[in-house]
Amino acid sequence: MNFTDGLENALLERDAPIVTDYEFFVLGQQLFAKKEWKGEPLKRLPLEWDRTRARNAINRLGARRTIAPDVDFRSGVWRVVQSTRAGSAEEIACIADPFCYVSHLSAMQRYGLTDRSPEALHLTTPIRSIWNGLRDRKLQADLGEQLPTEHPALVRLGFKGVVRRRPVIVHESSHPAQPIPVAGERTQIASIGRTFVDMLAEPALCGGIHHVLDIWNHEAEQWAPQIIQAVDCFEAKIVKVRAGYILTEVLEIEDDRINAWQQYAQRGGSRKLNPDAPYGPTYSERWMISLNV
Repeated sequence: MNFTDGLENALLERDAPIVTDYEFFVLGQQLFAKKEWKGEPLKRLPLEWDRTRARNAINRLGARRTIAPDVDFRSGVWRVVQSTRAGSAEEIACIADPFCYVSHLSAMQRYGLTDRSPEALHLTTPIRSIWNGLRDRKLQADLGEQLPTEHPALVRLGFKGVVRRRPVIVHESSHPAQPIPVAGERTQIASIGRTFVDMLAEPALCGGIHHVLDIWNHEAEQWAPQIIQAVDCFEAKIVKVRAGYILTEVLEIEDDRINAWQQYAQRGGSRKLNPDAPYGPTYSERWMISLNV
Protein backbone atom coordinates (compact mmCIF):
# COMPACT_ATOMS: atom_id res chain seq x y z
CA MET A 1 0.00 0.00 0.00
CA ASN A 2 1.40 3.38 -0.93
CA PHE A 3 1.22 6.46 1.28
CA THR A 4 -1.65 8.07 -0.64
CA ASP A 5 -3.75 4.91 -0.27
CA GLY A 6 -3.01 4.95 3.45
CA LEU A 7 -4.14 8.57 3.67
CA GLU A 8 -7.35 7.73 1.85
CA ASN A 9 -8.07 4.79 4.15
CA ALA A 10 -7.34 6.84 7.26
CA LEU A 11 -9.62 9.62 6.03
CA LEU A 12 -12.48 7.26 5.24
CA GLU A 13 -12.13 5.42 8.55
CA ARG A 14 -12.73 8.71 10.38
CA ASP A 15 -16.01 8.94 8.48
CA ALA A 16 -16.33 12.66 9.11
CA PRO A 17 -18.38 14.61 6.55
CA ILE A 18 -15.63 17.20 6.02
CA VAL A 19 -11.93 17.65 6.67
CA THR A 20 -10.02 20.92 6.96
CA ASP A 21 -6.53 21.57 5.62
CA TYR A 22 -5.26 21.52 9.20
CA GLU A 23 -6.96 18.24 10.11
CA PHE A 24 -5.66 16.63 6.94
CA PHE A 25 -2.12 17.71 7.80
CA VAL A 26 -2.42 16.21 11.32
CA LEU A 27 -3.80 12.96 9.88
CA GLY A 28 -0.90 12.76 7.43
CA GLN A 29 1.63 13.57 10.14
CA GLN A 30 0.37 10.68 12.26
CA LEU A 31 0.46 8.29 9.31
CA PHE A 32 3.92 9.47 8.27
CA ALA A 33 5.24 8.86 11.79
CA LYS A 34 3.83 5.31 11.90
CA LYS A 35 4.89 4.45 8.33
CA GLU A 36 2.27 1.71 8.21
CA TRP A 37 -1.48 1.26 7.98
CA LYS A 38 -2.97 -1.46 10.19
CA GLY A 39 0.26 -3.43 10.13
CA GLU A 40 0.94 -3.03 6.42
CA PRO A 41 4.09 -1.01 5.63
CA LEU A 42 3.53 2.05 3.48
CA LYS A 43 5.42 2.53 0.24
CA ARG A 44 6.35 5.72 -1.60
CA LEU A 45 6.64 7.68 1.62
CA PRO A 46 7.61 11.34 1.21
CA LEU A 47 11.01 12.40 2.54
CA GLU A 48 9.17 14.53 5.06
CA TRP A 49 5.64 15.72 5.73
CA ASP A 50 5.10 19.43 5.22
CA ARG A 51 2.47 21.82 3.92
CA THR A 52 3.50 21.43 0.28
CA ARG A 53 3.32 17.63 0.41
CA ALA A 54 -0.01 17.81 2.23
CA ARG A 55 -1.37 20.04 -0.53
CA ASN A 56 -0.11 17.62 -3.18
CA ALA A 57 -1.80 14.73 -1.36
CA ILE A 58 -5.06 16.70 -1.20
CA ASN A 59 -4.84 17.24 -4.95
CA ARG A 60 -4.31 13.52 -5.54
CA LEU A 61 -7.31 12.60 -3.38
CA GLY A 62 -9.32 15.24 -5.19
CA ALA A 63 -8.42 13.61 -8.50
CA ARG A 64 -9.67 10.31 -7.08
CA ARG A 65 -12.94 12.02 -6.07
CA THR A 66 -12.33 11.04 -2.47
CA ILE A 67 -12.67 14.69 -1.46
CA ALA A 68 -13.98 17.86 -3.09
CA PRO A 69 -13.97 21.55 -2.14
CA ASP A 70 -16.85 22.34 0.22
CA VAL A 71 -18.90 25.09 -1.39
CA ASP A 72 -20.10 26.41 1.99
CA PHE A 73 -16.59 27.71 2.74
CA ARG A 74 -14.26 30.05 0.92
CA SER A 75 -11.25 27.73 1.20
CA GLY A 76 -9.52 25.23 3.44
CA VAL A 77 -12.46 22.83 3.87
CA TRP A 78 -13.04 19.63 1.91
CA ARG A 79 -16.17 17.52 1.66
CA VAL A 80 -15.38 13.83 2.11
CA VAL A 81 -17.34 12.47 -0.86
CA GLN A 82 -17.32 8.86 0.30
CA SER A 83 -18.29 9.57 3.92
CA THR A 84 -21.43 7.75 5.05
CA ARG A 85 -22.64 10.97 6.73
CA ALA A 86 -23.53 14.24 5.05
CA GLY A 87 -23.32 16.09 8.37
CA SER A 88 -25.76 18.61 9.81
CA ALA A 89 -25.09 22.35 9.70
CA GLU A 90 -24.20 22.14 13.40
CA GLU A 91 -21.62 19.40 12.90
CA ILE A 92 -20.07 20.97 9.82
CA ALA A 93 -19.63 24.28 11.64
CA CYS A 94 -18.11 22.65 14.72
CA ILE A 95 -15.57 20.75 12.62
CA ALA A 96 -14.61 23.88 10.70
CA ASP A 97 -14.20 25.88 13.94
CA PRO A 98 -13.10 23.41 16.66
CA PHE A 99 -13.84 25.92 19.43
CA CYS A 100 -17.36 26.97 18.44
CA TYR A 101 -20.52 25.42 19.82
CA VAL A 102 -24.30 25.45 19.45
CA SER A 103 -25.78 28.08 21.74
CA HIS A 104 -28.74 30.30 22.65
CA LEU A 105 -32.05 29.47 20.96
CA SER A 106 -30.46 26.65 18.93
CA ALA A 107 -29.18 24.98 22.11
CA MET A 108 -32.59 25.46 23.73
CA GLN A 109 -34.15 23.65 20.79
CA ARG A 110 -31.65 20.75 20.98
CA TYR A 111 -32.44 20.29 24.67
CA GLY A 112 -36.19 20.40 24.07
CA LEU A 113 -36.60 23.53 26.18
CA THR A 114 -38.44 25.49 23.50
CA ASP A 115 -41.08 24.68 20.93
CA ARG A 116 -39.68 27.32 18.63
CA SER A 117 -37.75 26.22 15.58
CA PRO A 118 -35.27 28.95 14.68
CA GLU A 119 -34.47 29.27 11.01
CA ALA A 120 -30.92 30.40 11.77
CA LEU A 121 -28.36 28.29 13.59
CA HIS A 122 -26.90 30.15 16.57
CA LEU A 123 -23.24 29.41 17.30
CA THR A 124 -20.80 30.93 19.77
CA THR A 125 -17.04 31.12 19.33
CA PRO A 126 -14.47 32.71 21.68
CA ILE A 127 -13.17 36.21 21.04
CA ARG A 128 -9.94 36.33 19.06
CA SER A 129 -7.51 36.44 22.02
CA ILE A 130 -9.12 33.43 23.72
CA TRP A 131 -9.47 31.58 20.41
CA ASN A 132 -5.76 32.06 19.71
CA GLY A 133 -4.84 30.65 23.12
CA LEU A 134 -6.99 27.57 22.51
CA ARG A 135 -5.41 27.23 19.08
CA ASP A 136 -1.88 27.25 20.49
CA ARG A 137 -2.75 24.53 22.99
CA LYS A 138 -4.39 22.43 20.28
CA LEU A 139 -1.35 22.78 18.02
CA GLN A 140 0.91 21.43 20.76
CA ALA A 141 -1.52 18.61 21.58
CA ASP A 142 -1.87 17.57 17.93
CA LEU A 143 1.65 18.13 16.63
CA GLY A 144 3.88 18.06 19.72
CA GLU A 145 6.03 20.66 21.42
CA GLN A 146 8.38 20.84 18.44
CA LEU A 147 5.96 22.01 15.76
CA PRO A 148 6.83 21.13 12.16
CA THR A 149 8.44 24.03 10.36
CA GLU A 150 5.83 24.03 7.63
CA HIS A 151 2.37 23.21 8.91
CA PRO A 152 -0.91 24.75 7.78
CA ALA A 153 -2.21 27.41 10.10
CA LEU A 154 -5.11 26.50 12.34
CA VAL A 155 -7.31 29.46 11.49
CA ARG A 156 -10.85 30.47 12.28
CA LEU A 157 -12.50 29.73 8.97
CA GLY A 158 -15.10 32.22 7.88
CA PHE A 159 -18.62 31.02 7.19
CA LYS A 160 -20.37 32.42 4.14
CA GLY A 161 -23.50 32.97 6.23
CA VAL A 162 -25.20 29.76 5.13
CA VAL A 163 -24.06 26.22 5.95
CA ARG A 164 -25.90 23.27 4.47
CA ARG A 165 -28.66 25.63 3.31
CA ARG A 166 -29.18 26.94 6.82
CA PRO A 167 -28.44 30.55 7.85
CA VAL A 168 -25.74 30.74 10.51
CA ILE A 169 -25.31 33.48 13.11
CA VAL A 170 -21.98 33.42 14.96
CA HIS A 171 -21.64 35.23 18.30
CA GLU A 172 -18.24 36.01 19.80
CA SER A 173 -17.92 35.66 23.57
CA SER A 174 -15.34 36.86 26.07
CA HIS A 175 -16.76 34.27 28.49
CA PRO A 176 -17.20 31.20 26.28
CA ALA A 177 -18.67 28.00 27.63
CA GLN A 178 -16.81 24.74 27.98
CA PRO A 179 -18.90 22.92 25.38
CA ILE A 180 -19.85 19.28 25.60
CA PRO A 181 -19.87 16.84 22.66
CA VAL A 182 -23.08 15.51 21.15
CA ALA A 183 -23.03 11.71 21.05
CA GLY A 184 -22.38 10.13 17.68
CA GLU A 185 -21.18 13.30 15.93
CA ARG A 186 -18.63 16.06 16.25
CA THR A 187 -21.12 18.76 17.19
CA GLN A 188 -20.38 20.69 20.38
CA ILE A 189 -23.08 22.37 22.45
CA ALA A 190 -23.30 24.54 25.54
CA SER A 191 -24.23 22.51 28.62
CA ILE A 192 -27.84 22.74 29.72
CA GLY A 193 -26.80 24.75 32.76
CA ARG A 194 -24.91 27.22 30.60
CA THR A 195 -27.88 27.40 28.23
CA PHE A 196 -30.03 28.64 31.12
CA VAL A 197 -27.29 31.15 31.97
CA ASP A 198 -27.26 32.48 28.40
CA MET A 199 -31.02 32.97 28.57
CA LEU A 200 -30.54 35.51 31.36
CA ALA A 201 -27.36 37.04 29.96
CA GLU A 202 -28.73 37.58 26.45
CA PRO A 203 -32.50 36.98 26.42
CA ALA A 204 -32.90 38.67 23.03
CA LEU A 205 -30.94 35.78 21.47
CA CYS A 206 -33.10 33.23 23.26
CA GLY A 207 -36.58 34.19 22.14
CA GLY A 208 -37.04 37.29 24.29
CA ILE A 209 -37.39 37.80 28.03
CA HIS A 210 -41.00 36.59 28.25
CA HIS A 211 -40.12 33.32 26.50
CA VAL A 212 -37.06 32.96 28.73
CA LEU A 213 -39.05 33.49 31.94
CA ASP A 214 -41.68 31.01 30.77
CA ILE A 215 -38.99 28.37 30.24
CA TRP A 216 -37.40 29.10 33.62
CA ASN A 217 -40.82 28.81 35.29
CA HIS A 218 -41.58 25.44 33.70
CA GLU A 219 -38.17 23.79 33.25
CA ALA A 220 -35.59 25.25 35.64
CA GLU A 221 -36.55 23.31 38.76
CA GLN A 222 -35.65 19.92 37.27
CA TRP A 223 -32.27 21.30 36.17
CA ALA A 224 -31.59 23.29 39.33
CA PRO A 225 -28.25 21.59 40.26
CA GLN A 226 -26.81 22.18 36.78
CA ILE A 227 -28.14 25.74 36.65
CA ILE A 228 -26.77 26.69 40.07
CA GLN A 229 -23.34 25.31 39.19
CA ALA A 230 -23.28 27.11 35.84
CA VAL A 231 -24.42 30.44 37.31
CA ASP A 232 -21.89 30.11 40.13
CA CYS A 233 -19.06 29.72 37.58
CA PHE A 234 -20.25 32.56 35.34
CA GLU A 235 -18.41 35.84 35.80
CA ALA A 236 -21.21 38.33 35.10
CA LYS A 237 -22.65 39.49 38.43
CA ILE A 238 -25.96 40.58 36.91
CA VAL A 239 -26.66 37.00 35.81
CA LYS A 240 -26.18 35.84 39.40
CA VAL A 241 -28.67 38.46 40.58
CA ARG A 242 -31.25 37.60 37.92
CA ALA A 243 -30.89 33.87 38.53
CA GLY A 244 -30.99 34.38 42.29
CA TYR A 245 -34.27 36.27 42.04
CA ILE A 246 -35.94 33.62 39.85
CA LEU A 247 -34.66 30.65 41.82
CA THR A 248 -35.55 31.99 45.27
CA GLU A 249 -38.57 34.24 44.79
CA VAL A 250 -40.28 32.56 41.85
CA LEU A 251 -39.30 28.89 42.20
CA GLU A 252 -38.65 29.01 45.97
CA ILE A 253 -35.35 27.14 45.68
CA GLU A 254 -32.75 27.85 48.37
CA ASP A 255 -29.07 26.94 48.34
CA ASP A 256 -25.98 28.29 50.07
CA ARG A 257 -24.45 29.15 46.71
CA ILE A 258 -27.53 31.16 45.76
CA ASN A 259 -27.38 33.00 49.08
CA ALA A 260 -23.77 33.94 48.31
CA TRP A 261 -24.90 35.70 45.13
CA GLN A 262 -26.75 38.29 47.22
CA GLN A 263 -23.44 40.09 47.73
CA TYR A 264 -23.79 41.27 44.11
CA ALA A 265 -27.17 42.94 44.72
CA GLN A 266 -26.78 46.72 44.86
CA ARG A 267 -29.31 49.07 46.42
CA GLY A 268 -29.84 52.05 44.16
CA GLY A 269 -27.96 50.27 41.39
CA SER A 270 -28.91 49.73 37.77
CA ARG A 271 -29.88 46.07 37.92
CA LYS A 272 -32.78 45.05 35.66
CA LEU A 273 -34.40 41.67 35.09
CA ASN A 274 -34.90 42.54 31.43
CA PRO A 275 -31.77 44.22 30.04
CA ASP A 276 -33.63 45.42 26.95
CA ALA A 277 -36.47 47.34 28.62
CA PRO A 278 -36.73 50.52 30.74
CA TYR A 279 -36.85 50.32 34.53
CA GLY A 280 -40.16 49.37 36.10
CA PRO A 281 -41.56 50.48 39.47
CA THR A 282 -41.70 46.93 40.87
CA TYR A 283 -38.50 45.55 42.32
CA SER A 284 -37.16 42.77 44.53
CA GLU A 285 -36.09 43.88 48.01
CA ARG A 286 -33.85 40.86 48.47
CA TRP A 287 -32.11 41.08 45.10
CA MET A 288 -32.46 44.84 44.56
CA ILE A 289 -33.42 44.35 40.93
CA SER A 290 -36.08 46.06 38.85
CA LEU A 291 -38.72 43.54 37.76
CA ASN A 292 -39.28 45.37 34.49
CA VAL A 293 -41.24 42.70 32.63
